[in-house]
Amino acid sequence: MNLLLTGAGGGISKAILPELQALGYTLLLTTRAADALKAHCEAQGIQAKVFPADLTKEEDVHALFEWVAAQGGVDVLVNNAGVAHAAAAWKLDAAEMQKVMDTNFLSAVRCTQLALPAMRTQSFGRIISISSVVAHKPSFGTSAYSASKSALEGYMRGVAIDVSNKGITANTIAYGYMNAGMLHDVPEPLLEEVKRGIPMDHFGRPEQIAAAIDYLVKSEYTSGQTIHINGAQWMP
Repeated sequence: MNLLLTGAGGGISKAILPELQALGYTLLLTTRAADALKAHCEAQGIQAKVFPADLTKEEDVHALFEWVAAQGGVDVLVNNAGVAHAAAAWKLDAAEMQKVMDTNFLSAVRCTQLALPAMRTQSFGRIISISSVVAHKPSFGTSAYSASKSALEGYMRGVAIDVSNKGITANTIAYGYMNAGMLHDVPEPLLEEVKRGIPMDHFGRPEQIAAAIDYLVKSEYTSGQTIHINGAQWMP
């Protein structure tokens, strides 16, 4: 089963690639820094094909999906491309907000739009978008990031309705603080402060994200949902 993962060069993505490979998925990856990701996959023994693309550019997204079609198409699209952002609301202007939305939200819209026609034809598909606990429990300076992820979750619910009679599901995974990626760059005192806000008192294993992806792929009756993985930091 072909799985296309966007934003595949990030720390969380790299952490879940071995798990996704072990689960039997054929990995199609895209990131702006394709050469670095290819080198990482080779060093870690990860069998994957990598295509360079900037998903804020329409022409890059179309080129990506032409490449995907040549690889046999996509059965599972994981919209993971995103950028972190921090700015107090009174310093955030519309132009800066647009940049965040373009990467965190509209990149998923572009990819989903191009993935759906083939999925509709084959009467099977899984769209999974990666959100964040911050969409539900913002902290200071995260208004743009929170808005972009909230928009993503709302969009996935709408997609779920539109394709519900075509064997396609659309869901979101909103994860909290995982022991991978950017978390490793946070100073220890701040890490301890963050941890105090997590009732389970520890950071999550990124492998849990891969397990959630696999669950959503295999569950034909789960659609329009947000799966929360955050150690009880936020509960609906």
